[in-house]
Amino acid sequence: MKGPCPPIRRPLRLALVLFGVLGLGLPGTAWAFPPAPTFTINGIVRDSFGWALKAGDTGTVVFKRDGLVIAEAPVDDLGRAGENFRTQLAMDTNPAQPYNDRSQSPGVQFTIEVRFPTQTLLVTSINSSQRTVGQPGGSVFIDFTIGVDSDGDGIPDAWEYWQLSELGIGFGDPRWSLTTLGTGDFDGDGLSDRNEYLAGTFAFLADDKLSLAIEGFETDGSARLRTVLVVDKSYRVEVATDLINWSTAAVRPGSVAAPAQSLLKLDDTRETALYAPPIPGAERQFYRLILVR
Repeated sequence: MKGPCPPIRRPLRLALVLFGVLGLGLPGTAWAFPPAPTFTINGIVRDSFGWALKAGDTGTVVFKRDGLVIAEAPVDDLGRAGENFRTQLAMDTNPAQPYNDRSQSPGVQFTIEVRFPTQTLLVTSINSSQRTVGQPGGSVFIDFTIGVDSDGDGIPDAWEYWQLSELGIGFGDPRWSLTTLGTGDFDGDGLSDRNEYLAGTFAFLADDKLSLAIEGFETDGSARLRTVLVVDKSYRVEVATDLINWSTAAVRPGSVAAPAQSLLKLDDTRETALYAPPIPGAERQFYRLILVR
């Protein structure tokens, strides 16, 4: 006499159901493509005077596509050199059928605004290689300013009028105009007015400019350089032996015993000595100071 029939193995049936949902789906069902690697946007947002915003300013950088918020990034000062915001955009491998309404496709344009607790300010000046979403896994750095730029010269009106008032030019003076500064080099120091704005220097003082001087050499062969570094700005020193092929020099700020740094950023504005190591076998060395951001 045979025993009872073995029970049906239900786990097999469940496995088939799960396979249908996760794998191939049912006939006629459409499935979104999987997400692609994110696209990173980072950079620095400045006020009308060119100073980088800090976390205490309680600002949020908002990115929109056709009015839809696609990403947000709080303004912070967490120690990442040369930037005060960073965010990532969700990307999709199938632009025609994205996996959510905020996922992006390469080439899509976006707008930027900065939201504060009491107001939202639009961007008036952008320094960037692109203003569109790039390829998945890529990134773009954006340096922009919030504030009114009536004449479109890339310098906020507030900074231009501040420079004029510091020079003693006031309302009623024929030079009290946005045309006085902007497209030229007011003080004739070789640095354009816009570059003075970006560097944090005065556009009406020829002695106040981005510069680097070689003072001499130490016993170990290190070059002693001197410059004025502006608070919240990021710099690097580059070295070459032929004025053609430049490379970043790891310099020691303030002392030959200080830690070497490839990127310089100070917490105040001051004249600073920089010590650059010698290049073995080089008969001559040239140095230049680069304003990174």
